[in-house]
Amino acid sequence: MLHLLVIFATTLLGCFAARAELNWDVGYVYGSRDDFTYRRAIGVNGELPFPPVHVTQGDTLVINVHNSLNVPTSIHVHGLLNNGTNYYDGPDMVTQCGIPPGESFTYVLETKNQFGTFWIHGHTRHQEADGFYTPLIIHSRKQPVIVYDEELHMTFEDWYTGEFYVRQAYIDSLNDARTLTPYYSKALINGYDGNKTAPITFVPGKRYRLRIICMSINNWFKFRIPGHKMTVIEADGVESMPLEVDGLSMGPGQRYSVIVTAHNSAELNYIYNVTSYSRFITDQQGLQPIVYTGLIEYKDGAPTKNIPVLSDDQLVWPEEAQLQAYDKQPRLPVDRQIELTVKRFSNIHYVPFSALGSSLYKSVLVPTLYTALSMGELAKNSSVYGPQTNAYVLKHLEVVEIVINNPAIEDHTFHFHGHNVQVIETGPFGNSSTIDREPVPRILSGPWPMWRDTVQVRAFEFIRVRFRADNPGVWFLHCHLAVHMYNGLAVVLIEAPDVLQQRQSVPEKMVEMCKRQGIHTQGNGAGNQGFDLSGLPPAVYPPS
Repeated sequence: MLHLLVIFATTLLGCFAARAELNWDVGYVYGSRDDFTYRRAIGVNGELPFPPVHVTQGDTLVINVHNSLNVPTSIHVHGLLNNGTNYYDGPDMVTQCGIPPGESFTYVLETKNQFGTFWIHGHTRHQEADGFYTPLIIHSRKQPVIVYDEELHMTFEDWYTGEFYVRQAYIDSLNDARTLTPYYSKALINGYDGNKTAPITFVPGKRYRLRIICMSINNWFKFRIPGHKMTVIEADGVESMPLEVDGLSMGPGQRYSVIVTAHNSAELNYIYNVTSYSRFITDQQGLQPIVYTGLIEYKDGAPTKNIPVLSDDQLVWPEEAQLQAYDKQPRLPVDRQIELTVKRFSNIHYVPFSALGSSLYKSVLVPTLYTALSMGELAKNSSVYGPQTNAYVLKHLEVVEIVINNPAIEDHTFHFHGHNVQVIETGPFGNSSTIDREPVPRILSGPWPMWRDTVQVRAFEFIRVRFRADNPGVWFLHCHLAVHMYNGLAVVLIEAPDVLQQRQSVPEKMVEMCKRQGIHTQGNGAGNQGFDLSGLPPAVYPPS
């Protein structure tokens, strides 16, 4: 059982900030979450799913992690900016060495001014794909965009019959991956089989905030409550101007809060719909896509209202560039642009790969943060990090515009560690006729672009985002589909390494944790000095 062990209240600027401390024993658990497959997974304190975490804006969240796995582990708070504490961000060999088996490590996570809907997941060896995740709700100290009576949370997950690394090892062993039978997933809603989720109880006349978290590893989810309108008030931990929609389309890692007002009568119950689908595997009746239904219960035993089925194009869905930020910050003026294009190719065994930078991202021999901290002036030269990292060095406080082009048949969500980014524009890119899809329109944001940490870049589309480089550190930018990240669809942003060296140093316990595993803690990506990268495995470049 997950327990809040310690809460100490202190006065901070007229408010009460607290210290919430959790003890997590990360280990293997066995069970059948989808009522179909009994398998090994990863849980906390013997539980899966394990309880969500609730704190309040300004609190310090302390997580004491003990690793009972037989491989290293680490955690990432998805959406937390970690300003000033880059070393607690979590991705293995980017900002830390994994916690070795049998050892413990404590993360001290400052929420500061952030509030909203987040989640915590493993960030070593794709352990989030095997159940190592849970919601994190940071409650605001101020009045919400729309006042509500009660809040509920819903989580969406895709669940596979085998462990992630077992599946990937099998794919990697094939002589001809074209013979592979696709892996189809089941969907979990609130942690369990999507068709057996407990009803959601509505009281007539009440106003509800639904916090909806897409904790999937590969699949997209669409969510609707026919007969009810939803008003978006938050996306990815940032408040939005209210936007009324019929449904939500969410990719891996994304979160929304919506307001739903219950009807005044309890004479009828309603059905909600959740559709799980993936763009990179072929459709198969009963397997892909899958529609799950659940009950919005006003009264036990009441009849269910029959509502005509409408197609998606008859409904209103929030678009990435359509939402407006509640803080009304205007578009940032651009100092520098970085253009990234997804490059899809296959190896000689027809295993597909996708690159975002010049090469496939691969871990190097020194955590990239440690290279940025130990290389002095050379840390401002992207070459010292190794070509496998696809490193881009940013100047302190410059406004960076990143354009991500996706001329391929697969959808992606890209997660920005360390930053929320303004969504400026989306639109068509490449030849969508190859998947029999009409080109999408260009959508330019309104005057107050929405801030997000995870953005969709669908097949044959582009997205344009902006942020100010005001968080010195080493920040991962990667596709949040586990199979794409495994295959190298990522870059690393090295932000103001000169300022970073002045302001931060890695806790000694983290350094010692690396040394006990034989991992270098200084030098370039190979653990050498200067530009000597001998010892690194060869970089893999897409065909020109």
